[in-house]
Amino acid sequence: MESAIRWSPSSTPTEQRFLSVDVTGKSFRLCRVTGFDGLKLRHQIVSTLTDVPLFRAFDWSTSNENLIAVGQSSGEATILRLDANVKESLSFPVRNQRYCNAVAFSTHGLVASGLDRVRNDFCLNIWDVNQRLGPAGGSKGFPEPLRKLASSEPITSIKFFRDQPDTLVTGVKGQFVRIYDLREGPGNPSLQFPTRCVHNLAIDWLDENYIASGATSYDSTICVWDRRVASRLTSPSVGSATNPESGQAAAALQFKNVFGPKSSIWSLRFSKTNRGYLGALANTGHLKTYDIAKDHVPEESRASIDDTLGSGSFKNYAEPVYTKYVRDVRAPFDHPTQGGDERERIVAFDFLNLAISAQASAVALDGNGQPQIVTARPPCAPVDLSSQGVLACGVALRDSDIRTIHPLSEQISPVSELIGNIRTRVLASSKEAMVKSDRKSSLSNLVISDPVPSREGRERALSLGALGTLLSAKEALTLSTIGQFRCKEGYLFDEAKNRKIVSDDAALLDFWAWVERARADSVGHGNEKRRISTKADGPKSAAEAIGLLAERLNLPEVKGCETAYPEHRRLCLRLCGAAQSHKELEELVKNLSSENQHTKAAALAVFQDEPKLAYLGLRSNQPTQAHKLLAMAIAGSAKGDNSSDWEETCAEISKELTDPYSRAILALVSKGDWNSVIRETTLPLKYRVEVALRWLPDNELTEYLQNATIGAIREGDIEGVVLTGLGHMAMGLFQSYIDKFNDVQTPVLAMSYTVPRIVSSPASIAQFEAWRQTYRRQMNSWKLQLERARFDVGSRRFAVTVDGRKLTPAPPQQVSLTCNYCTQPLTQHDTSSQVSPTAPSETVHPTIGNPLGSAILSGTVCPRCGRHMPRCGVCTMWLGTPDPMSRSGVAAEAEPNTRKPTEAEVMRRFVVFCIHCNHGFHAHHARDWFTRHKVCPVAECSCICDR
Repeated sequence: MESAIRWSPSSTPTEQRFLSVDVTGKSFRLCRVTGFDGLKLRHQIVSTLTDVPLFRAFDWSTSNENLIAVGQSSGEATILRLDANVKESLSFPVRNQRYCNAVAFSTHGLVASGLDRVRNDFCLNIWDVNQRLGPAGGSKGFPEPLRKLASSEPITSIKFFRDQPDTLVTGVKGQFVRIYDLREGPGNPSLQFPTRCVHNLAIDWLDENYIASGATSYDSTICVWDRRVASRLTSPSVGSATNPESGQAAAALQFKNVFGPKSSIWSLRFSKTNRGYLGALANTGHLKTYDIAKDHVPEESRASIDDTLGSGSFKNYAEPVYTKYVRDVRAPFDHPTQGGDERERIVAFDFLNLAISAQASAVALDGNGQPQIVTARPPCAPVDLSSQGVLACGVALRDSDIRTIHPLSEQISPVSELIGNIRTRVLASSKEAMVKSDRKSSLSNLVISDPVPSREGRERALSLGALGTLLSAKEALTLSTIGQFRCKEGYLFDEAKNRKIVSDDAALLDFWAWVERARADSVGHGNEKRRISTKADGPKSAAEAIGLLAERLNLPEVKGCETAYPEHRRLCLRLCGAAQSHKELEELVKNLSSENQHTKAAALAVFQDEPKLAYLGLRSNQPTQAHKLLAMAIAGSAKGDNSSDWEETCAEISKELTDPYSRAILALVSKGDWNSVIRETTLPLKYRVEVALRWLPDNELTEYLQNATIGAIREGDIEGVVLTGLGHMAMGLFQSYIDKFNDVQTPVLAMSYTVPRIVSSPASIAQFEAWRQTYRRQMNSWKLQLERARFDVGSRRFAVTVDGRKLTPAPPQQVSLTCNYCTQPLTQHDTSSQVSPTAPSETVHPTIGNPLGSAILSGTVCPRCGRHMPRCGVCTMWLGTPDPMSRSGVAAEAEPNTRKPTEAEVMRRFVVFCIHCNHGFHAHHARDWFTRHKVCPVAECSCICDR
């Protein structure tokens, strides 16, 4: 320790003082604060004490600020005065010279000195200053201390308690933190904690039950003790603490590795304004604070102890504590990013007794000897995110302690529009930032505007907020709850509806269009394909079956390269959704041009080697100058001019374009090589596959499709469904998709079509079931149980074989009416088995009495014991019997060609029960009764059923 600083506990808002100590310079300065500029503390020196004998410890009296006690290297404890014109001192000598490691004042005139160990001599001396102070300023000889304690036990630190001035806590080197009560005799027991953390003792100013102590050098461990749970030592004056009365007491809290591995604790101080606020300083200038809080104890427990043992007895029992906050006030000087000059590090601190902010403040001394005020930053407000996307933040408001932030409401507009609006704002802000940065550096514009592959483009579109433009909290919550909003809007097994819901995502839009087209083919030609598949028993018959299927599907001839498998390619092109005939292509080009998608229309025509149609697509419906130039390039390539100048010109133009279709057209017209189009990764995958199916030779096509499939599965590219389908390989693709986008919703909905009907391996079924259960739990957490039920029903509808056999067992019954007498379900079939009640198997139940008797015919009875259901609390008829007032309506419904019953007529057949009094009613009777009353209609029942 080079320097120290102490804040006067008697400082007031108008008069603040502190003591600055220069240990190496052997001087004390009492200073008065004159101003504070936010960091540096302006002060005026009131008095100075210099040429102090070499000392190892000091203490400043809190009851008399003119007195300072120092512990000298010779072992003497010396008291000095700060206000004397002449240097005055009072020394307490020792018989055996050794280091004085600690001194401490009490509030009523005692001073304690802790000494190093000498055999057969006491190491803790208690002196009464009031008896030694005299006009002469000192006395000679070797006066005896008031008390002598700790025989042959070196003392490292001492502190007196303020609420009990005759009690002090000491650190016994390497052994104990020990508490002495000076009012007790030498043979009475003291309290102690076995520990090696015996240095830098500190007592909480606002709750003196808690004591903090630190370990030695290079072991930055801090312990917090509760003096109410210490073990007792039977002979503290002569023994070595080996006979505790009970088990060893543990620390209330222990902090290990508080500072770096080569750091040591220099100082521990408790705040004078905040209870349980502990500060720790390392030799590196690292200042840390711990906010220690008490666990909540119910008022009933407090009152019970006080009633049993007397008022105020609860305070004598230890209370559980925990660490609420840990904060760094100042970083060490050698910190890689927050460090600074070693001379500017903090070397000493002490907390103020004035609250200048909500957080505790301290006066600190830097390595240059300059005082300053440091305050810890307030802790972050507690934040929690609900499963429904609501963010709750703790705030300090008068009317509420919590502020909630909700996502943008889906009631304003569909989720696709919400996402589109967010994306528009973010992209506009990004472009504005790009223009500003471009004024400083042209490189940023090139990086941002570089064309990106179609897969990466989608990933960027889904990474809103990570492009440099910050999102508002509402926008971020909206993006994090897209799945929930889509589920509310009916994102399920209706492909056309799904395409409307995901219209903000082009990849998902194409995906559901592909699923819809595949399902239409499966339903429309399902029987034909099953008949064909039964005839395909080998490679030759399989090829014949594919040819037969292509013929039955009326697949026309297509332009392309020479191939040994034309039917295979035509079927694959149909799976990709490519235009099949020239008329269909012409209609597609016309529609795209009318939608201002000129380049896409031209590209699709070029892919089928229809340059005239591409030229017309670019020249129709108000084309731009760029469209006309692209049409000129197509026309120029038709003349067969593929010189190097032509290629370089097309390549330079392509570098300045980001539109994938324009780049694909220029890639083809510059070299006339279809591989250049396939290598254009900005083009969506299905169009690259279409070009490969038309123009690559068989061996190159096989290699390309294998590599493209592997890449799509590895990257989780949902466009790769045109390669994998919804079969076994799709499981790997969707697993990568889930890992990348954390979206289990779309994979579960997609694979429900084929698992377990087509994808039937046990591993794939187990993997899909894990996804399915995860999505079901998500819907439950969103409070969308009705949508979850629709999902369950819809997904099980696909798990049916060709012959109608269900592959997934029906879920067990979850809700049923039970008999009041035998507690068995009132259902008329055996619920113990998992067989559906509509199954042909039957279960015979014995009944009591004649099953055709009048009692049985009068309503629903228990099939086990033959008892009736309870009576209706309104009409007193048995529940389960028809309403006598509506028998004519029931008879009318029994006639042929009857109309569909209304909701009210259906409700007459239901029963309801009060969950408080358990009385039952016909549903429509209960509705009529409780529209006029709140109390149960049953006699002598005062239950307020309608609460």
